[in-house]
Amino acid sequence: MLDLNPHNLLDAWWQHLLMLFVSAVLGYIIGYRQGVKHINQIEDQLARLGVELEKCRKSLLVIQPDIIVATLGARDDLKLVEGIGPKIEKLLNTAGIHTFAHLSVTSVETLETVLRNAGPKFRVHDPRTWPRQATLAHEGKWEELERWQRELGGGI
Repeated sequence: MLDLNPHNLLDAWWQHLLMLFVSAVLGYIIGYRQGVKHINQIEDQLARLGVELEKCRKSLLVIQPDIIVATLGARDDLKLVEGIGPKIEKLLNTAGIHTFAHLSVTSVETLETVLRNAGPKFRVHDPRTWPRQATLAHEGKWEELERWQRELGGGI
C-alpha cells in the first residue's frame, strides 16, 4: 500500500503536495498563536506605559505652578551671594532654588548634596554661609550683607 520510497511511484506527486499543504497549515497555526501571544504582551506593556504616562502628566500639573512662577520673573540673582557663580546658580536653579527666600530656608546638607551630585569640581565649594547671606539679601539688608561678605573672603 504505502511504499517507503514514494519516488518510485508514478502518482507520488500528490503525497508531496499533501505534505506541503499540511506543513503550511501547521506553520500558519503555530505562527498565528505565537503572534497573538506576542501582541497580547505588547498590549499589556502599552497599557502599563499608559498608566505611567498618566501619572507623569498628573505630577506635571502639580509642578507647573512652580515652573510658571519661575518663568514669570520670580528669580533673584543668586550670584550676589558670596561663593555662588554662574555655574552654581544654574545648579541651584535646576534643583528648584530660584530666589533668596528659597535659598535662605534650604538646608546646608541639601546644598552640599546639590554640589556633590554636580561632580568633583563643585565639591570644593562651601555652602555653609549661603542660607544666611540669602536671608540678608531677601530682607534687603544689603549693607550688612556687603560688610559680612568682605569679612568672609571667598565665601568661607
